[in-house]
Amino acid sequence: MSSLDAVYEMTWAEFQIRLFSYKRRDLYDWQKLRELMWTCYYAPHQDPKKMVKRKENFLPLDGEKKKISVTNEMKETFLKEYKKWQMTN
Repeated sequence: MSSLDAVYEMTWAEFQIRLFSYKRRDLYDWQKLRELMWTCYYAPHQDPKKMVKRKENFLPLDGEKKKISVTNEMKETFLKEYKKWQMTN
């Protein structure tokens, strides 16, 4: 963009398209950087037993992050401990 006025004159749809394009280019740049970092990381002077086996685990990007969910057992344990704590205070 040449100026901030051009941004203000954009429609919402155009802004969303440009934002999508920016995020895609940024992700592509991070993938290239991760490839370079992985090559350096996997150099022959490293101990292979201590190294991460996959690039995705070495440097996870936006779409590759694992989501951690809470199980019902964990919820019940927390609520039980919370009730104990409430009784003592």
